[in-house]
Amino acid sequence: MIILGVLLIAWVGALTRTVFGFGEALVSMPLLALIGFDLQTSTALIGAVGLLVALPATIREWHHIDFKAVRRLVTGSLIGVPLGILVIKKVPAAIVLHGLGIFLIAYGIYSLWHSLSGRVGRPHLQAQGYDYLTGIISGALGSAYNSHGVPVAVYGTLKKWSAQQLRAILQAHFLCVGILVVASHLAAGFWSIKALEVLAVVIPGLLVVVPFGNWLVARIAPQRAIKLVYGGALIIFGILLMTK
Repeated sequence: MIILGVLLIAWVGALTRTVFGFGEALVSMPLLALIGFDLQTSTALIGAVGLLVALPATIREWHHIDFKAVRRLVTGSLIGVPLGILVIKKVPAAIVLHGLGIFLIAYGIYSLWHSLSGRVGRPHLQAQGYDYLTGIISGALGSAYNSHGVPVAVYGTLKKWSAQQLRAILQAHFLCVGILVVASHLAAGFWSIKALEVLAVVIPGLLVVVPFGNWLVARIAPQRAIKLVYGGALIIFGILLMTK
């Protein structure tokens, strides 16, 4: 029975990633912990699922990817990954996660209000150096708490990326970082026969979940998609972080 729960959670996470462009770990990891699934196996499984979802998404969104921005983000992430390990060892997880959750909720509410009011703000943080800084934060949060998509999503909204551009850059970034994440999980010994068996059962469901998510995205107006990122994803994911 627990395996059925794991499959459903993994598929819900994949659907979340497909629709919003990020957030599968924020949804899946707390739920897997709730049903008592092994933490290391959960980490390896969700990392692999994220990589499998990112690959076709990156191919599909190829023409909308700003490769220079992705390169800067990934370069920053390489620096941020060891910082995340340091954070795990030195700072209590509750402090970091609750602080990030409060920020996401506040920023999501503000951005949703700003969007619904019809005000069009000017893009912020346009200097290329901010790409590296965001990548560093993303790498740190990714290696520490599997939350590497959150900083890039917030950064994209500040830069006024379109919904399609934001999703494309997120997926390309996830693909590059996801390879590093899965490799690190292998090196850390997180993978086991059990994890491989569960992944083998999860994959056929992805062939249904991912196209369904793309079908939903195609029927959401771009402006509404941005509002969903502001109001739906950021606020909900902030609440999820507060419960970790």
